[in-house]
Amino acid sequence: MEGEPFIDAYNDNTSQEYIELEKRLLSTCSKIYKPEFGNRFSHCKLKKLSALAARATGTEAEMGVVFNSTTPLADLPQNSEVVQTLVEAVNNTNSTFDVSISPDSVKVESGPVPATTTAPTTAKPKTAAPTTAKPKTTAPTTARPATAAPTTIALITKRVTFRSVQDTFTSDLLNPSSAAYKGRAITIKNQLTPVFQKAFPSSFKSLDVVAFSNGSIINFIDVSFGSTSAPNSTQIANTLINAASTVDGFDIEGSSIGVNGISSSGVSHKISLVTAPCLFLFSWLLLNQQ
Repeated sequence: MEGEPFIDAYNDNTSQEYIELEKRLLSTCSKIYKPEFGNRFSHCKLKKLSALAARATGTEAEMGVVFNSTTPLADLPQNSEVVQTLVEAVNNTNSTFDVSISPDSVKVESGPVPATTTAPTTAKPKTAAPTTAKPKTTAPTTARPATAAPTTIALITKRVTFRSVQDTFTSDLLNPSSAAYKGRAITIKNQLTPVFQKAFPSSFKSLDVVAFSNGSIINFIDVSFGSTSAPNSTQIANTLINAASTVDGFDIEGSSIGVNGISSSGVSHKISLVTAPCLFLFSWLLLNQQ
C-alpha cells in the first residue's frame, strides 16, 4: 500500500482539503483513545501536515492527544502506552477508521509522562588545597577613618527554557523586532515576573525573554537572582509547573523545563495534580485507503 501523496493544499490549514483530512484524523483519533482512556481523555488536535523527506512519498500528520487537566499525574498514561494504543488499534483487522495509518511510523514527539525519568547528576565541586601566604612586613601607617563602600549585590542569572506545545511557531518569532516576538515576550514577562517575585521575594531580581525557537514553541528566558540566596534548578522548575494553570496566552509543558541546559523533567512527579491540559504530541504516516 503506497503512502498518501502530500499535496500543496495541506500547507494551508484553511483549505477544503486540509479541513476534510483534519476531520477524518480527529474522528479516528477519538475513536481510538476515548474507549481506552475514558474520562481521562479530552480531545485530539491536528498540529500540522507535512511531506516526507526527499525520495519518499506520503503525508505525515503531527497530532496531539490531550488529557483532562483534572487527571492526577499518576493516572496519565506513559508515552509508550499512548503509542501502543494507537498501534494495536490500527493493526486490528476488525477496525474501521476514516484514515489508514502506518503502525511502524508512529512515534511520540513529546509527552508529560516518559517511560523513565533520570534525575540530572551534579558534579561535586573540586576543593583546592589550602595555601599559606607568608605575612608581609610593612611600615606602620596612620589609619584614616574608614569610609564604607557602596554595597553591590552579585547576581546569578539562570537560562530557563520551556516548551509551549499548544502554540504554533512562526518564522517572525526569530526576529526580536517583529510584532509577534514583542507581543509574546511581553506576555510571558508580565505573567511570569509576579510568579517569581512571589516565590522568591528576597532573591528574585529580574526576568527577560531572550529567544524563541521551533518545536512547537520553545521559550528561552533569563531569570536573575541575588547570589546569596538564589533558588536551585528544582525550585525554579517547580515554580513554572505551579504557574502552568494560571498563565494565559501561552502554555508550559512541565516535562520540557530546563535550567542552564539541564532538564528538570524529573521534578514534575512532585505535583499531585496536573495543572494544565496534558498533551502528548506524536506523528504518524497516512496511507491510502483501499
